[in-house]
Amino acid sequence: MNKPEQNGTGAKPRREYDETYKRHAVELTLRGDRTVKAVARELGIAPWALYEWRARYAGRPGDSRPAPRSLEEAAEEIADLRAEVIRMREREAILKKAMGMLSEPPASGMPRSKR
Repeated sequence: MNKPEQNGTGAKPRREYDETYKRHAVELTLRGDRTVKAVARELGIAPWALYEWRARYAGRPGDSRPAPRSLEEAAEEIADLRAEVIRMREREAILKKAMGMLSEPPASGMPRSKR
């Protein structure tokens, strides 16, 4: 009989999965018809591994972009997000100035409203 290969400790050798397999498994969990544990049981993998794959490959809430696939894509996304933060800070500063101007009492010499 053929015995499965073991590494001397009695444990099975560690299985490795390619990125396509991991992404497909994550898509199965995102459909919503089965729990992560049920999908993991069907695929024969540990639920904790599937949760880690979801953290890596699933889209982030509120973000329509997919998770970056490479280091270059991640660096590009970081640069885009930093630029967006700068734009948001500029808008915030402008809004604060506008609110300050609108809330100031009229300067001297300006006509006041009659009551």
